[in-house]
Amino acid sequence: MNESQNISSQADSQTQTLNSAEQIKMQTAEAVRQIEDLVKNGAMTQEQGLNLMNFVTKKAFEKYTSQAQKEEATPKLNEIPEFFNKDGRIAVFDYLKSTDAEFDDDEISKISALVESIEKSAVDRYLRELEHEKTLNSENEAAKMRLRAIAQNSVSDGSTNQVFTREQIGKMSGAEFAKHERAIMDQLRKGLIK
Repeated sequence: MNESQNISSQADSQTQTLNSAEQIKMQTAEAVRQIEDLVKNGAMTQEQGLNLMNFVTKKAFEKYTSQAQKEEATPKLNEIPEFFNKDGRIAVFDYLKSTDAEFDDDEISKISALVESIEKSAVDRYLRELEHEKTLNSENEAAKMRLRAIAQNSVSDGSTNQVFTREQIGKMSGAEFAKHERAIMDQLRKGLIK
């Protein structure tokens, strides 16, 4: 009886690891042959052998039908799902297709959500960088405009920021005064002339 339980558990574990209909058929046939040999050798009775064969064939049938249902439920990655039929996403689809893993609807949904999340974060990051660049450009333009305004309003008389004194202004000729008049008036308004 112990040997029949061993064969039964062996047949059960073999049917659990099968992954194709042909393998299920081959392993079931091998298990039936082993049971027949055990019955012929007297290791088990005819009734025990028949019961064990029924058990093995039942387990094989369950495995076969469960695998067929699983294959029907598993989306075939031969056809591109609508979600992956876009630029960039096709690379993800090609990767999934190249793996030997089988994906059900839930897993495909999770992968789709992950891809969308990655795309959204990439777009958000790009938009933040673009906004930062626009801000820097507008600040640069404002600074340039202020510099231009300062340059236009500053006195450019050839002197190097010389502050005139009353004495110097008094000694100037009319031509010199006319030449420096703008700077002198600006300094006078600022209270720099002493």
